[in-house]
Amino acid sequence: MQDFAVDEANDSFREAPDPDALARSLPAAMVFVDLETTGGNALEDRITEIGVVEVGPHGIEQWSTLLDPAEPIPPFIQQLTGITNEMVRGQPSFATLAQGLAERLHGKLFVAHNARFDYGFLKNEFKRAGIAFQADVLCTVRLSRLLFPSAARHGLDALIARFGLTPMGRHRALADAELLWQFWQKLHTIYAPELIEQAVQRVTKRSSQPPQLPDEAIDALPSRPGVYLFYGEGDTLLYVGKSVDIRARVRSHFSSDHQVAKDLRISQEIRRVEARPTVGELGALLLESQLVKQLQPVHNRMLRRASSLYSWQFPPDTDTPRLVSAKTVDFADAQALFGTFSSRTRAESALRALADEHRLCCAQLGLEKIAPGRPCFGYQVKRCDGVCVGEASLEAHNERVREALATLQLETWPYDGPIAIEEHGPGEHAAETAYHVIDRWQYLGSVTSADALDGLLERMPAVTGFDPDIYRLLGRRLAASATGHFAGKPGSVDNRRARSGRPVGTTGGVSGGAAVEGAVEGAVESMIERAAGSAAASAGTGNEDAGRNGEARAPATRKPLAPLVVLRLIRPTFRLSPDDPPEAVAPKPRSMALQRRRQPCPEDPAQLRLPFDAH
Repeated sequence: MQDFAVDEANDSFREAPDPDALARSLPAAMVFVDLETTGGNALEDRITEIGVVEVGPHGIEQWSTLLDPAEPIPPFIQQLTGITNEMVRGQPSFATLAQGLAERLHGKLFVAHNARFDYGFLKNEFKRAGIAFQADVLCTVRLSRLLFPSAARHGLDALIARFGLTPMGRHRALADAELLWQFWQKLHTIYAPELIEQAVQRVTKRSSQPPQLPDEAIDALPSRPGVYLFYGEGDTLLYVGKSVDIRARVRSHFSSDHQVAKDLRISQEIRRVEARPTVGELGALLLESQLVKQLQPVHNRMLRRASSLYSWQFPPDTDTPRLVSAKTVDFADAQALFGTFSSRTRAESALRALADEHRLCCAQLGLEKIAPGRPCFGYQVKRCDGVCVGEASLEAHNERVREALATLQLETWPYDGPIAIEEHGPGEHAAETAYHVIDRWQYLGSVTSADALDGLLERMPAVTGFDPDIYRLLGRRLAASATGHFAGKPGSVDNRRARSGRPVGTTGGVSGGAAVEGAVEGAVESMIERAAGSAAASAGTGNEDAGRNGEARAPATRKPLAPLVVLRLIRPTFRLSPDDPPEAVAPKPRSMALQRRRQPCPEDPAQLRLPFDAH
């Protein structure tokens, strides 16, 4: 690989070329482009000014125009650029100039500073005008990083100071485009043309890569399941994501960043990327959820820990649901909770939606106050059957309320203690194993061997709280798979022993396999017995019903150590045992499942589908 580093203390050892001669010597035309916009969101904000310096065998030509963005320019943008609402009023819209601009840019190397920004805005503006725009893109930030790797900064102001460029003005489109043309001329006083061409080829091959991210950063990422972390200026954590292929997913963030506002913002802010491989897809899902809650990245919203959590519950001897908080009710143990909501407003909105769908009375549900004998609003718009005015049976109404809420009912934790889900790696990593420990809908951690499970469990504090993300991931189907009588094939006894000295039993069946994106995974139950330590065994269990009816919870205590259920993920095309019929396996694209075989004859297996965002 060509090393482009030079003696930057003597960075002007060639005679400055004549600009016109340099332009005419180019093998193909280039356009140095800069835009001014109403903001940084290429999907929502608009262009206010375009500046183009076109150079090539025909010579040098400059062109610029103001545009009417059809939306107000924010005050701080007006102050930065000097472009006011009065200046753009009455100017042409982008659509009126789109065809001519497309012809001006067609077939030329598109050169811009932080090029993904300018290119993304133009792509979206052309798309709105019904024109498909595509160009080879050269980012001068990335070109500067490649040619001057020891330089601390590569912004336009840094280039002006470093190379003595002459600005006609700053933050105006044509003036900034002219600075890029000056920078290009300056490069020819430092490097031979053939070396500049090599650098251009390297940068344009990676035109979608963020300008501040080193060339090798993405190539160095592993092509396997796991979690990736994006860091910005000052090592601020920007984003945490997961994938079955870390390298491919990270690359995809930036290949179409002009179409996703968040990706475009990250592209401008990112400085480095970190990978944390996992054995398989489930491990990536669990680790992502854990890290987002712990580290609170700037651009993650969905998986952040909610400051409050609410659910609907029927108090004893009443048919009117009331809202309860996870601060006073243990969501993992409480009976008959319906839905999880991050705020009272969201909870009430969900109940109103059910009322509309099932013709329930909002007054009877406590969502609307009315005078006795007066109809609720729903009755007046024919969305209530009239229980509020005596036209419908209160008993029948209450039954329909319970039926409507039943679709949201939460499962209580179905095991006596924690469980571990055994996961094997995909492809060449099939020999790798991870055990993911879950207790009371909380992810407690992972280990890479069954022998390490005891140590993990001993280090765990008493489990408190409720994680709605883990519940959504594993909830109903895991609870369903724990019911009924299930059996695997008789297993052998290996040489691992629990602390009691008793041998650890394992069930037979299919072993190993790949947890791949979109697969349906089978599960074979096995048991790893753990002896109950005297201290833990004596921990009180009198609080089993704490919080079930909405009263304040007693302090958490650890239950006696119970047998640890291990569910094993296996390949979807394998049967659970050689004598299982084909229908015992239900491969369904873009999902995974934990499956068990019923005794005495196989039926449709209970499935735990693990949703996975392939993007």
